[in-house]
Amino acid sequence: MVLRITSLVENTKSKEHLGCESGLSLLVEWQNKTYLIDTGASELFLDNAGSLGMDIAKVDYVIVTHGHSDHSGGVRALCQTTNKKFQLVLNLHFFDKKFKQEGEYLRHIGNDFNEEYLQTENVATVFPLTDTCELEDGVYVLSGIQPTEVGGQQEETSFVVLSNGAYAQDSFQDEQIMVFDTALGLVVMVGCAHSGVENIVETVKQRLQKPVYAVIGGLHLKDSGDERIEKTIGYIREEGFLLATGHCTGERAMLCLEAAFPDLLSLSSGTVIQMDEA
Repeated sequence: MVLRITSLVENTKSKEHLGCESGLSLLVEWQNKTYLIDTGASELFLDNAGSLGMDIAKVDYVIVTHGHSDHSGGVRALCQTTNKKFQLVLNLHFFDKKFKQEGEYLRHIGNDFNEEYLQTENVATVFPLTDTCELEDGVYVLSGIQPTEVGGQQEETSFVVLSNGAYAQDSFQDEQIMVFDTALGLVVMVGCAHSGVENIVETVKQRLQKPVYAVIGGLHLKDSGDERIEKTIGYIREEGFLLATGHCTGERAMLCLEAAFPDLLSLSSGTVIQMDEA
């Protein structure tokens, strides 16, 4: 059995005929099911999928990792161009209003659709009621990961959420990750890892009681200082898992990660990662 991950869109591109944008969308094929993780910032992921010969109509599940527009911005285009046979998996906090503080102002960085839109479009929407939900055999959606390590979420004070009528620093209660329980070990798929890669990996190991083989997705180190980057590299080295990253990881952090890990994989638009369980 092969786990195949295709990067439909990311901040950079691996092939000249593809597009790129500040966003992320990954297509995962495993055990005769297809999972779309995030939809980028626009319909560009659909254009790239067509150029790559990928049939989005065959997607079984669409998982949006959190309510930022660079991950949910393509949902409307997906609904308008497919037969909508997929199940859309969202966290219960997904529709909390998201902002970024810029000086004395708040800029909206959340979704451009709501629950009413999904109902109008007859999109089958799933809201997991537990923080460890098994979608299919060996396929999990995890949430409720607390950001506690040094240099984790507490550095990201510019993110603000409006929930229950009050503004507060965003603790990313809506963030959810996917985990595939493969013969190689657990493959962890993240959008931005706002909770911190250490918290995420440790939570996954604790809940599923198995080792992590790979982490795929953005690490949101783009605004981080040397301390957090160094601690992140130290943790990854200690754990020894395979890493494929990009998007919000940031140019400086990527350079440091590339220097530390020669086997680091990119997520540039069009990149295909295959993990053979045989």
